[in-house]
Amino acid sequence: MANFAGAEYHERLLTQQDLLDFLPRMVYLQDEPIADPVCVPLYYVSKLARDNGVSVCQVGEGSDELFCGYPSWRTRLQVQRWGNLPLPRALKGLGLMGMRVAGRQNSAQYEWLRRNTEDLPVFWGGAEAFAETHKISLLSPRLRQTFSGFSSWEAVSPIRKRFEDKAWEQSPLLWMTYLDLNMRLPELLLMRVDKMSMGVGLEARVPFLDHKFVELAMGIPQAVKIRHGTLKYILKKAVRGLIPDELIDRKKQGFGVPVYEWFLDRLGQFARVELTTFCEQTDLLDRAAVMHLLERRDGPRAWYLLNLALWWKQYMASEEPAMAVVGSRDNTINHGFPTNSAIVAMPE
Repeated sequence: MANFAGAEYHERLLTQQDLLDFLPRMVYLQDEPIADPVCVPLYYVSKLARDNGVSVCQVGEGSDELFCGYPSWRTRLQVQRWGNLPLPRALKGLGLMGMRVAGRQNSAQYEWLRRNTEDLPVFWGGAEAFAETHKISLLSPRLRQTFSGFSSWEAVSPIRKRFEDKAWEQSPLLWMTYLDLNMRLPELLLMRVDKMSMGVGLEARVPFLDHKFVELAMGIPQAVKIRHGTLKYILKKAVRGLIPDELIDRKKQGFGVPVYEWFLDRLGQFARVELTTFCEQTDLLDRAAVMHLLERRDGPRAWYLLNLALWWKQYMASEEPAMAVVGSRDNTINHGFPTNSAIVAMPE
């Protein structure tokens, strides 16, 4: 694509040491436990751009949500269609019981069937990390009792009501887009790109989220947006002839880091120490359940919990205010106080 566009091309190969060195700064920049491993490559690619003279860039956030670009969405749409089949509730209940007997109660499939049995939509957002039963098992006994009877539906249901009251098309795909425009985009995707890019003095702009463009995209029916199982069907059709076919039709490639592999090495050892301390000094998570998760080598979910522990350590357990300096001459986050810099102080 760089050759096609006549652009400069640079690359940076990240190592596990890069990740470990970056963790303290990442916690500062995130401000809250965003917990997305994409923050790591996003920071480094932003730094690569800034180091090569780029001060403003354009990013693609919003295109997958508006035009169905995620393979997981295609799966959820299929599951929703299966769930809408006229099967007796008792039969679905037997399916849930069988999955519990098989030890599958923490799986996504169990959660999807449970929601369908309760006449709830399958899709509760693109940032789900744990099944509801898994969440409960991870909570400390005190919180488990406090939140007994609650689920993430408490956060989703008001958005669902607005959707049912106002949406012009009550299709599963429009619901998925509407929900993630309300939750995952502002609370995760836009948060991470803004904080990581501005951490090096790079401004990232989001042309796909221009309000007029969003209005247009939200008015396109589900049947037009996705055909024959092709993701981003209408968007690909719109740019075919402008971009080479081999780029349009290549397999979707996520922007992530190999957290599973790294948790088998030093990152896993580091996480075990930090999460043990977190569980011992707080009454938020159940230590045995957390250690079981680590023993199962569940890298992505271990990363989410590690982010929570590091955020708590920096902003809650620290005796001094967490402080970072932004806008210094070298466009980095520092602990000193260089001249001509803006100071951001986080209270205890």
